[in-house]
Amino acid sequence: MVALGIGEIIDAALGEESKTHHLRKRLEGKLPLLQQKLLLPEEAPAFALMAFITGYVRSVPSCLRLVTAVSKRFGFFNYAAPFLHLAEVSFLQPRGELLQAGGLAAVLDEAFLAHRLLEEVNDHHIKHLQHPLLPLDMTEANIIVHHLLGDEFATLLEELVQFTASGLLHREHVWEQARALGASQDPLTPLVPVEPLIDSAWQIRLRLAS
Repeated sequence: MVALGIGEIIDAALGEESKTHHLRKRLEGKLPLLQQKLLLPEEAPAFALMAFITGYVRSVPSCLRLVTAVSKRFGFFNYAAPFLHLAEVSFLQPRGELLQAGGLAAVLDEAFLAHRLLEEVNDHHIKHLQHPLLPLDMTEANIIVHHLLGDEFATLLEELVQFTASGLLHREHVWEQARALGASQDPLTPLVPVEPLIDSAWQIRLRLAS
């Protein structure tokens, strides 16, 4: 299973980080800048950031499984498939290459891309079926990770998401079948469990502009 392979990559990156603390040290150096954008706990802010990142990356496989299952059940897999494929391919490069590229930092890049791609599918699900696809709203979490990655690089990933979306305008008709199926089934019935972001992750919030 693709999601299983992604989970193994995530576990390997988390294991490496627990030994090297490379990402945590990098974030500690960026704390003054991050505190301009994010509300962080006064005590151990880097630890809270790492708890947030751990929950964020670990939620990717179950979110991919859920979107795959629901899109097949309700007839819009033809639309969701390119988003899912790009999210999966970005992870499933050889594990050594991904870890050499930066360990957990590289996995966070791919997790951000995956979650933004799934958020795009979720937005279309809401637009056409009037209810969310995912049982958790990842919007704020994705914006937080945008700041962690840095605006320049995160914007490049955002452009990739938008490019994928713009190429699928001709598939909007698939939602007609989804609406027909959705009228006869309970859209909120969970098909696969989604691993939630752990509670400590939400010590991290966006700092609202004054």
